[in-house]
Amino acid sequence: MTAPGKPTATTYRPRHTTDLRFALLGTASVTSVRGVRWWTTVTPHGPASVAFRPATDGTIRADAWGPGTDWALTQLPTLLGAHDETVDEFHPAHPFVRHLAGQFAALRLGSTGRWYEALATAAIGQRVVAADARTSHARLAFRYGEQPVALAPVPAFPEPSRVLRLPDHDFHRAGIDRARARVIRIAARYAERIEKLSDAPGAEADHRLQQLPGVGPWTAALATSAAGGHADAVPVGDLHIPRLISRALSGEDGDDDRMLELLEPFEGHRQRVVRLIQMARPAIAPNRSAPNRGDISRI
Repeated sequence: MTAPGKPTATTYRPRHTTDLRFALLGTASVTSVRGVRWWTTVTPHGPASVAFRPATDGTIRADAWGPGTDWALTQLPTLLGAHDETVDEFHPAHPFVRHLAGQFAALRLGSTGRWYEALATAAIGQRVVAADARTSHARLAFRYGEQPVALAPVPAFPEPSRVLRLPDHDFHRAGIDRARARVIRIAARYAERIEKLSDAPGAEADHRLQQLPGVGPWTAALATSAAGGHADAVPVGDLHIPRLISRALSGEDGDDDRMLELLEPFEGHRQRVVRLIQMARPAIAPNRSAPNRGDISRI
């Protein structure tokens, strides 16, 4: 960890209206402190921490620290959804989804470009509540990750070489059972290959991730949407989302099959629809007390 020094600063002016709450939704490596969003990750050139501050003129001020600063700042537009080109093709016929698309018009699907991190983070969330997954993620980061600047609220997720050296009891201390630890180690073992998925279409990346032990549709969908901004990823196997989507689109509870049936008209944008409905969750189905299912059963 380094003391706060002079950061490398840049100002980004998005071509489209950008709301940081929406652009970074669901990205575990991004945290918020007093209105400032922090992204800490390990880039191809080393760790970096970036602080995002929206300005009143529509620009976004970004301050970055660490050896990966240049890469992280270059990634900034992609992280904030600038390359979400399919959004212009999204014209939903369903009245409620059309309403949400208008209400949350600033939603653009961003991507971190960090595939190993996204897959390992998704594995942590298997079969546990979201709050517990965030706690376990933070514990691993604080104990074994790098923190480019002391101001950053959470360090970077541990690099693959460090993860592969951790014994089971270190994962247990972070609240991660042996089954999930195995999937995290698999992500670390194949990290170099996984990072190359940045050049693959979303559906292909999803398929290739599911060839790994312990990685099913749920885990792959979370990873491809976070790392690649996959607009059609569907988290099949979640205990909450099928019910939420079914209620929003039909007024009735439903399972995975019903969810997929209701999302079929939105093919190509199913992750976008899921995100929109999740943002409207309090008005649809506020209960989030049960755990996710994830893909542990495939191990």
